Amino acid sequence: MKRNPLIESYNRKVTWTAVTVIVTAVIWSLLALYGNISIVHALVGSLTYTILLAASGYLYWFMTEYIRPIQAQIVIAIINQVLIISITYAVATISGMEQPGHFTKNIPIFATVGLLSWIILAQWYRANTISDIKESENIASEESAEKTDEERSNTDVLDKISVKEGSHIYIIHLSELLYIQAYGDYVMLFTENSKHIKEQTMRYFETHLPETFVRIHRSCIVNSEKIARAELFGKESYNIHLKNGTCLKASATGYKLLKERLLL
Repeated sequence: MKRNPLIESYNRKVTWTAVTVIVTAVIWSLLALYGNISIVHALVGSLTYTILLAASGYLYWFMTEYIRPIQAQIVIAIINQVLIISITYAVATISGMEQPGHFTKNIPIFATVGLLSWIILAQWYRANTISDIKESENIASEESAEKTDEERSNTDVLDKISVKEGSHIYIIHLSELLYIQAYGDYVMLFTENSKHIKEQTMRYFETHLPETFVRIHRSCIVNSEKIARAELFGKESYNIHLKNGTCLKASATGYKLLKERLLL
């Protein structure tokens, strides 16, 4: 059973108690000023009604999961008020503190304050439910992301790349590969002595190449073992110089990832 948010923390318990006292005081004041009954009778009536209202409000939380339609919530609110007012009337009558005709005239006071309090509480419950749902979605999203990372780590890692050009098939070993660049809907593979176009995505190579290959830019993946040096170029970009003299541009994010991979 899910825990009522009213008692999740000490602060909420104190707040719940304070609100109950305030509602009691409001009803007591209205009954004493406009209800034509004594202060003692007003106090007994307000205490009885508010305690019943607080108890039913607490229990209502456990029903919110099953009462979603607004029509059903309205019916529950009306039935709740009828029962609480009836019990309050019974307590006042049994205790001998009810003055003839006074209670009936004061029903609008009980009903107005009670329904307003109930609506506020119901909306607060609804906000908490939405918050819980969002939190669950965030947790599920994080778990999904973790699962994706795990699946990615379990993905078969390439040790060579085959490229078909016309009637020829070239086998490129990763030790020969310098870098990969986006080339429209294809990619261009660069080695020391040649370059080849392959019908594949940058995302595919990012997830299937070993960690020595780093995506330093959205359009470039480099073999970190072929890097000679890196230097700042401009405010948010870097130049990556390869051992063969090639210069590649890296974004700030790509450079940060490169440093992490190189343990710098």
